[in-house]
Amino acid sequence: MPDKRKSPVTRGKVDARELIARLGQQGRDLQECELIAPLLVGGRIRTRLNGLVYEFRVRQRFVGWGRFRPTGESEAHLIEEALPWERGSYLELFPALRMLLLWPDSGGRFPGTWWALPYNEDDARRRFGLSMEPVPVFLCDPMEGAERFERVTVRVDGGMRWFEGPDLRADPRHAEWLRDAAAVESDKPLEKLLSGLASSERLALLLWRIHQLELTRGVADGGMRPPQRRREQRDWLAGQTRQRALEQQLRHALSKADATLHSYSEVAASDGSPHHMVVEWSEHGQTRRYRSLVDPGLNVVSSGICLSGQDRDFDLTSLVNVMAASPSWAGYDDEEDI
Repeated sequence: MPDKRKSPVTRGKVDARELIARLGQQGRDLQECELIAPLLVGGRIRTRLNGLVYEFRVRQRFVGWGRFRPTGESEAHLIEEALPWERGSYLELFPALRMLLLWPDSGGRFPGTWWALPYNEDDARRRFGLSMEPVPVFLCDPMEGAERFERVTVRVDGGMRWFEGPDLRADPRHAEWLRDAAAVESDKPLEKLLSGLASSERLALLLWRIHQLELTRGVADGGMRPPQRRREQRDWLAGQTRQRALEQQLRHALSKADATLHSYSEVAASDGSPHHMVVEWSEHGQTRRYRSLVDPGLNVVSSGICLSGQDRDFDLTSLVNVMAASPSWAGYDDEEDI
């Protein structure tokens, strides 16, 4: 009777020397490549080659999307900032998730970090195990549409969520209404909710109001929550003080021209420090909104309207005066925002 027992599968022995030589050659080949990757403050860039993950430290001070070249087994050198299409090609490798931006992180550890809420609870829970709680999204760029209550597309890479850009299917009126509603005092009830708001958008407004109450209480008590270290508390309080002073400065500059501040977002430089601001404003009594790029001195970098290349000749207040004095025929015929 034949023996039906399965004979053990014989596997060839792994030649350790050959394996080491192959891995060494892969490492040398990698040093001839250029890598596109995101980099946070104090972070490292990672790449995968033939199933192996390589990690490199970048000594240069840089935050954002860059093109790097390995200079050794564990270090890489920044060549230059990545082009938009290179950034897009990288992000396309990961699954997309729609989210609602809430507010920028005030800790200052990772510039460009915003707290965000999943737009579709079922989708976020089923595919990524996320609940309807705020989570950080990294490398958000106001120049690419990062703003409070904006619905955006995020790419999920494990535990990291990278900002991609605005969700083109979103109704822009929702974010505008939410920003206006957020400007109402938290102790005053809203007269009427905008028709068509998703449950996540209503939750985002509620979380914003809770966040503002925590900030107010935190300034009065010396800290929103008792930090584990005094340095964290000092950094947090300094950040809140700077944000409030900056907002008052913007409101004052616009009020001198009888204009209204709706929102602003800081644009970080490549080293992570504050560089410019994207300011959303409107003329008094007008519904049309403008977005202008200004420097820390409130001088206009890009007005958002055509000034024949003379944008830098204006500050924020004089820019509003130019708009108010412009003839009616100079406006746009459509009702879309500029």
